[in-house]
Amino acid sequence: MANHSKLLLLLATLLISFSTAGCAAKYTAPPPSEAELGPPAASYRFEDLPVPATMSLVRGESYAIEAGGLRAAILVYEGKDDPAELVKYYRENMPQHNWKLASVFEREEATLIFRKPGWNCAVNIGKKTMQATRLTILFGPIEGEK
Repeated sequence: MANHSKLLLLLATLLISFSTAGCAAKYTAPPPSEAELGPPAASYRFEDLPVPATMSLVRGESYAIEAGGLRAAILVYEGKDDPAELVKYYRENMPQHNWKLASVFEREEATLIFRKPGWNCAVNIGKKTMQATRLTILFGPIEGEK
């Protein structure tokens, strides 16, 4: 039940953040090395949504759809990566796939909102346990754009 509550909270945060996308604080972070995070993972991956190979897909909590021009997904990953390193990874790698950072929300978890014409993507990074980090990617079209 807690996972469903977290997902609902994340979706609410996502909706709020998309409506306030122009309010992002701007700062730069040094990119991680390839040795730190490795190559992108292959499972449940859209070509323009990078995922470090060190993160493992949680299949029971993930779904993806691609039909015609529609692409949408909620992808949940777990691994032992440091959350701060994952934030750096996404700040560095998403722009390489034409994503523009729109907003960042950080407290105990970090949520990065990215946009590209017609599409939104939210990347949520947080600790699941002392040893496990949870990465959730929500991706889909922007209503009225495309």
